[in-house]
Amino acid sequence: MFEFLGLLDRSYRTVAEQLERWFAPYPAGVAWNVFSDYCIGDPRKANDAFAFAIVLNHDTQANISEYIAAVAPSDMKGSRSASEGLISYLKSPVVFSVSYIVERQSKLLRDYITDENIIGSLPELRELLAVIAKTTPDRAPYCQAVDKRLVAFELDMKRRNRNSCLARQIHLCAAFAAMLFKHLNAKKAPGHIRWISDRDAMFDKYDKVTFDLAFIYFQLLRELEAQVPPQPEFLFGLPGWDGKNNYNEFIRIPDYLAGTLADISLPSMAFTHDKFRPVFESVFVNSPNCALIEVLGSREKITTRRVGFSAPVL
Repeated sequence: MFEFLGLLDRSYRTVAEQLERWFAPYPAGVAWNVFSDYCIGDPRKANDAFAFAIVLNHDTQANISEYIAAVAPSDMKGSRSASEGLISYLKSPVVFSVSYIVERQSKLLRDYITDENIIGSLPELRELLAVIAKTTPDRAPYCQAVDKRLVAFELDMKRRNRNSCLARQIHLCAAFAAMLFKHLNAKKAPGHIRWISDRDAMFDKYDKVTFDLAFIYFQLLRELEAQVPPQPEFLFGLPGWDGKNNYNEFIRIPDYLAGTLADISLPSMAFTHDKFRPVFESVFVNSPNCALIEVLGSREKITTRRVGFSAPVL
């Protein structure tokens, strides 16, 4: 995964510049939200998609939820048409999105993220976790809890009936999130980053270890930098995790991104349903605040590249 993180980082160069310009009016040290949703393994779709929306904590949770509920009462799957109000929000000054599509034929980079690679990497990640616990004693209890989850992950991967596809999802999602955290931290030095994900099997497995791996990968990426801002405080959330917050409206924001990107066929840019086209044309085409990275994989190599869309010149 370390090589993969390096590839992602190179693809982020223009993304980071764009993010910095878009969020320039906002000071360092404020709180940010990251809302994520996914469309993975759907045989009716063209791609596997991971979508992340960075949203400034610009209002109360209740007010943001109320607005989203009013303009988009349901997600894309349950709608016949796209919400103009939610499209407008995705283009607003408080939102910047980074999404990833993984080539379906690669089967989530099966030839690169092998079972052997995953099993071999987990002890190394545990070693890094031990260093974090030693250098930041206040994080030691958390690191000890994470270590137990990584042990469970490793033991499960050594079983005959392991779920290799789910394990790859876990590592990919964690890597995608960590890279976003790295560049948000570098550009805006946030006081807090709250990551709220849609509930998915890769979060239910091993007691939400995907959150933990993203945190570890973020620490690794910070260590490789010569100068880094102070570390933000991380908060993690899932629908229903705390017994009171379902976050339905928050998840609807990246749902529009993930649904559209999973459905689009490249390079023809065709869709299976017309409801995705307004999102694509309004949010992704000539966009200053919506970035897309495509991940391609084969037996020989993996490639990550920034993909942009522009309207035809008439």
